[in-house]
Amino acid sequence: MKTVKALCKALPLVFSLSVVGACATGFPEKTISIVAPFTAGSAPDVYTRALANELARLTGVPVIVDNRPGGSSGIAAQRVGSAKPDGYSLLISGNVAFTGNPHVIKQLPYDPLNGFVPLTTLTKGPMYLYVNPDKVKVSTAREFLQQLKSHPGKFTFGYTSITSRLPAEVLQQVADVKVVGAAYRSGASMMPDLMSGAIDFMFTDFSAWSYVSSGRLKSLGVTDVARSPFAPALPTFQENGIEGMDIGFWLAAYLPARTPRPAVEKMHALLVQANKTPAVQASMKALGTVEFTQPLGQLDAYQAKERDLWGKIIKAAGIQPE
Repeated sequence: MKTVKALCKALPLVFSLSVVGACATGFPEKTISIVAPFTAGSAPDVYTRALANELARLTGVPVIVDNRPGGSSGIAAQRVGSAKPDGYSLLISGNVAFTGNPHVIKQLPYDPLNGFVPLTTLTKGPMYLYVNPDKVKVSTAREFLQQLKSHPGKFTFGYTSITSRLPAEVLQQVADVKVVGAAYRSGASMMPDLMSGAIDFMFTDFSAWSYVSSGRLKSLGVTDVARSPFAPALPTFQENGIEGMDIGFWLAAYLPARTPRPAVEKMHALLVQANKTPAVQASMKALGTVEFTQPLGQLDAYQAKERDLWGKIIKAAGIQPE
């Protein structure tokens, strides 16, 4: 594995002169703190720690992960948004902090528009519809949609944030029926209720697939325009005649606003490099995601487009900011 000095020597061949200039600053020279809203041991946390390990190998400085779950990612975002803008405090968060929360939380403890330097997306994946097979006795998403229409108010779903709530809202809009939603602090606390039958279904990432493999849960569809490479036999909602379900999640990296440009460019280059290593790629598979990085400067526009799309769905669902 190349050290940061070796990378800097190679940068003129593959990066812009501005990034080469960043190498001359000596950044990074001390411990980097990655603040993440994920519960320790969760699939996104495993990915984040794999990325941190590779960053440490590349830079030769310690890289620690500071888990700050809660507040729909707001606690972690607030910590980095108010940190010293020197490049040593890095936020890795799901899209909810910047695309969903502005529509559903009245007073955010951070500024999603001006409080950060968006670096790049890192990895992305779809959501999966998981149902309790003892309570939802259907074989396809189309059949489930008919069940929702035939029995309004009968079915309940769980969610942990607007990210996992949004696909259920789209499903309700397509079926023109309301179902009962229950908010949970984490997927770990929601899973026992789904398996016991306290709730009937939920949308979440691939990390719950092991319960499908064991027969304790059933998955009826994936929220993407294409089938998942991790569950190729599972049809998309579009294949079931259900439109508007292209709703997934992605993880991205941010530095505090006013971080010096050399540190921004250097951190972006390091993240892209670390994200391609075998160890990080393997952690993506456990999360059910694929690599998804962008050139510096593109994340801001990308998440603005997503934020507008989510806003339309949230407004149509009648969800009011709290």
